[in-house]
Amino acid sequence: MGKNTVRFTCQRCMKCCTDVVCLPTPADVIRIARATGEHPRDFLEFLPPDEIEHVAVSDPTWLKCNGERYIMALKRDPRKGCHFLDRRKKRCSIYEHRPILCRLFPFKLQETREGAFRGFTLHKDTCCPAYQGEAVPTGPLYGLYREDCGHHEDYNELVRVFNQKRYKGKRPEDFLAMFIDEGAERRAAGNYLA
Repeated sequence: MGKNTVRFTCQRCMKCCTDVVCLPTPADVIRIARATGEHPRDFLEFLPPDEIEHVAVSDPTWLKCNGERYIMALKRDPRKGCHFLDRRKKRCSIYEHRPILCRLFPFKLQETREGAFRGFTLHKDTCCPAYQGEAVPTGPLYGLYREDCGHHEDYNELVRVFNQKRYKGKRPEDFLAMFIDEGAERRAAGNYLA
């Protein structure tokens, strides 16, 4: 674990892009859509609990539709990996615009019991070979982590509002309307929930 740096060098094995399910926030989705010109319906999928591991039942980002639960994820092909993985170049095709979760991987925040920042370490329970090479400064990682926390607060509120809606034929894809189709003016004002 490192308070100021953590040692890691990416080996471009692509396991993070093939073995890990990426759960973007609405802010990530908007950033990707703007950068690529793709509609989120083209690069997102909604997974039921039996298709995803390590997401607690109590996680506030589960979308509820007709008695079922779903979570928003970047599309993945079981053999080819993430929708945005360029297998020929062995890198993310939206690297500069990728979700914050991807930017933080394979780093894991360490906090004290009181919630104070202790440092970062490498995830032990992931597919990443975690080659400990170069010193990566933790300051920018912590900044990304704090930014992601803010996005998750907005995300959780959007999900809460969505889950309260009751209508026939409700689908998880309808969630996109809350921040894509109906939200252009709110986004321009910097507020998803206005």
